[in-house]
Amino acid sequence: MTSPRVQIVEPETELSTIGVEDAIIDRISNGAADTLGLNISVVRFPRGVRRPWSAHVQDQYAWIVSGKGVIAFGDEEIELHSGQLVFIPANTMHQHGASEETGMTQLSIIGGTEPRGTRIAL
Repeated sequence: MTSPRVQIVEPETELSTIGVEDAIIDRISNGAADTLGLNISVVRFPRGVRRPWSAHVQDQYAWIVSGKGVIAFGDEEIELHSGQLVFIPANTMHQHGASEETGMTQLSIIGGTEPRGTRIAL
C-alpha cells in the first residue's frame, strides 16, 4: 500500500466560483463542541504571501476559489489556479499561498478525529 501524497484531484461535482469573493465569513473554527477537529475557512492570500511550512494531523482539501498560487511539499512545487481542488494528506509538511503576480483565495477544509491543537508547525 502506498502512502497518500499531495495531489490535484477532480471534484465529484462542478465547483462554481461565481460570487464566492463576496463571502463575509472568513473562518469557521473547530471551537464548537464535538467537531472533532473539523476546520473550515476561507483564506485570502495577498500577492506573494505564503503560509509558513507546516503539517497537521488531519487530511486537508484546499479548493482554489480565485487567483493563482503555489503549493510546495518535499522537493516539489506546483502552480495552482482557480477551480483546482488540492488534497494534502495528514502529516505532510507543506507550504502554500499566492503567486508573485496575483493574490489567491482558497476554501480550506481540514478534518479528522483530533483537535487542531495537536498540529505540527515549524
